[in-house]
Amino acid sequence: MRGKVSFRGGAVICALLLSGCHNEPKGQVIAIVNGHEISFQDLNAELDGLQLPDNVDRKQLRRILLQQVIDRELMVQKAHKMGIDKTPEYVSEVRRGEENLLAGMIGHNVAVTVPLPDERDIQQYIDSHPFQFGRREQLKFDQILFDPPKDRRKLDVLKDTHSLDAAAAALQSIGVAFTRGEGAIDTGPTAPDLAAQIEAAPPGEPILLPQGNQLAVGVITARQPIATPPAAVHLAAARAVRAAALLHESQAQIQSVREKAKIDYRDPELAPAPVARR
Repeated sequence: MRGKVSFRGGAVICALLLSGCHNEPKGQVIAIVNGHEISFQDLNAELDGLQLPDNVDRKQLRRILLQQVIDRELMVQKAHKMGIDKTPEYVSEVRRGEENLLAGMIGHNVAVTVPLPDERDIQQYIDSHPFQFGRREQLKFDQILFDPPKDRRKLDVLKDTHSLDAAAAALQSIGVAFTRGEGAIDTGPTAPDLAAQIEAAPPGEPILLPQGNQLAVGVITARQPIATPPAAVHLAAARAVRAAALLHESQAQIQSVREKAKIDYRDPELAPAPVARR
């Protein structure tokens, strides 16, 4: 398991090193640590795909990176002497890492085969997401912020509230502590369903909103349109359409191999629930 030297830490340093390494002969040994060779090819494999500013001191940064790789190699050698590479935990992590790498490389192959979105698909996405683009707004709220109860069904008391004061009284009735204040939401990155729900709410009507790990009941107090340059709109929509296409193709491939696979669940409780037939 000790093929190429891997360096994941120091991402900034790694990024600054890439093009400086490519002029060296492939496979040229740059250090030998207790008999284990480290080559320029090893470094290039770790830095592949990154770009460098033109004004960096590549030689000095290569020295820094090499020392970090040597330090890690020494720790790896010590781990081997301690027998850590024979432990079940190590074997499990190595297997998991290899599987993730292989699955990720399949994902890369999928990305190569999926075509770029055409203009019709991009425009259709823009038209179907008005609150992300053409009608994007910054919304300001008076709000009540609280930690959701473990039993979310208790929040049904909010369904019949039509003002922030009524919502506060409803939360008090179920013993939920809260704080009052102001909040804001940009509809651009907001989930389309939530943005549509906010838009459909009558003026002054409380709206239940996610706020990280908390929830908020808010009433809109102000709206400020957000103009997005057409080029930025086009790019964001193109990325979203392609991401959806990649996800769809990946899921299709997973479904295809699942249908052909023989999977034996030794613990029936861990098996997925059977799909109801229509």
